[in-house]
Amino acid sequence: MQDEQIKLFTLIHVADQEISIHNNFVTSMEAQIRLYLLCAKQLAESLEEIGVVLTVITNNSTYLKTLVPDYTYPVVQLSFSSHVPTGIRFFSAHYKFEVIHYLGSVADGYIGLVDSDIVCINAIPSGFKEAIEKKTWLYYDITEQVVPNMGSEVIISAKERLLGAKASALWAGGEFLAGPPAFFSDLDIEIGRLKDAYFADFRAYPHQGDEMVLSAAIERLKLRLEIEDAGKLRVIGRFWSVSPLHQQQPVEAFADRFMLHLPSDKPFIAKSNIRRQNRFLKRYKVYLIRKKLFRALFSPLIPYAKSLLKWSAKNKFS
Repeated sequence: MQDEQIKLFTLIHVADQEISIHNNFVTSMEAQIRLYLLCAKQLAESLEEIGVVLTVITNNSTYLKTLVPDYTYPVVQLSFSSHVPTGIRFFSAHYKFEVIHYLGSVADGYIGLVDSDIVCINAIPSGFKEAIEKKTWLYYDITEQVVPNMGSEVIISAKERLLGAKASALWAGGEFLAGPPAFFSDLDIEIGRLKDAYFADFRAYPHQGDEMVLSAAIERLKLRLEIEDAGKLRVIGRFWSVSPLHQQQPVEAFADRFMLHLPSDKPFIAKSNIRRQNRFLKRYKVYLIRKKLFRALFSPLIPYAKSLLKWSAKNKFS
């Protein structure tokens, strides 16, 4: 029976002149969008096992249909009106701001915004069920993952520049937000106070993407409202199959999570055919072994391959 208490949404924005993936060896807009949509298909199928529906939000549903004709899950088309500056990294991710605005207008219920390169690997845990029942506001705190890369002083300085006030190093992952429509509505208001200043001077910030503005907006909301960390409730985890700068637990440590975000493994997700949740981690561990072996053998060639692909993409989009 379908669980009507939670509805999940993901953004797939079609950008004609911008390429938004900066890894996974993707060099064209068509390949990029197909990869995202195939990931969404796997997420929708894994959620379907537990009666949860994933809805794709896009600006071009016809184009998505031509790329993956057998995509049968709900798609909502929105007319995005925001001006996102050309040349900004992770261009399409910034349209999450408009999705947040849209979700704030949903009549009722409990809703979540997730990235498409996520897999549902378990049933909804008790902590998340309680959060849904209580309509708890949730975000995913990834401060410990980001600080070793960017540095706490750099993060604090950037956020204080954007907020015009004292800030902490808190960093919110853009892959998961959940709550009642009021959460998204309040978040939309805070984002609206920040995004124009960010867009006007985006090159001055150490991070480009929705997380820069989202982290500042979440911090401002937390000054007056209670927002809980979905990671602590075992709702979501993020795992990198490439060596991150932060200390990362083995993938087995995430086996009890409801969903697992795999930002460096979109091609694997897209080809996984995840119909049985309990089989995914077993397949993923085999893949990790193979990937580690491949990188050990061919790592000297990888920078050259990436440079060639970047050159190719630059010429296609210039």
